Amino acid sequence: MAHLYTQELIDQALTYEEYRAHIRAVLANEPVDAAAARLRYYTAANSALMDEYDESYSVLPGLSEALASAPPATWLVITEGWCGDAAFNIPLMYVAEKAMPAAIKLRVVLRDSNLPLIDANLTDGGRSIPKLVVLNKALEPVGHWGPRPEPLQELMTAWKNEGLELKQLIPKVHSWYDADRTRSLQHELSRMIKHYS
Repeated sequence: MAHLYTQELIDQALTYEEYRAHIRAVLANEPVDAAAARLRYYTAANSALMDEYDESYSVLPGLSEALASAPPATWLVITEGWCGDAAFNIPLMYVAEKAMPAAIKLRVVLRDSNLPLIDANLTDGGRSIPKLVVLNKALEPVGHWGPRPEPLQELMTAWKNEGLELKQLIPKVHSWYDADRTRSLQHELSRMIKHYS
């Protein structure tokens, strides 16, 4: 699996700003097919959320302390603009990168054009996103996170077992994220960082 993580991959990956620009470009153009047209609503809603979270999110003391003693690492995120969980979680990674640029180099790759990469990072056999892979200086994976905070992942499993459909799940997921205010994500990232530091 290590050969997937090459310098060429990192060099071609998007910065967070480039990822946001990519999303704006997708929204500025006509959908290329019916599938893209169906996803457009979600992409637009997520872009608005990210506009808000890029400005309002802040790094909590626990994550700040973990990053202060962390070795430099590339945080490679596999995602797509239409992914709701990405809209809530990746802005926090960006805010963390801005706060501690010596510890984090955040890079983004699009799942659907990097299938071997997501297939090496499946969640319960599925191509769930976002997926964070932390790479050390030798581009070896030293940490993983995703696709969503563990408490929400457990709830999602329960909700799906209840037979809830996507349109029923989305407001529940949004309410959970609004109440949690990135605390679970920051705790899980702190734990991951301490593991690889």
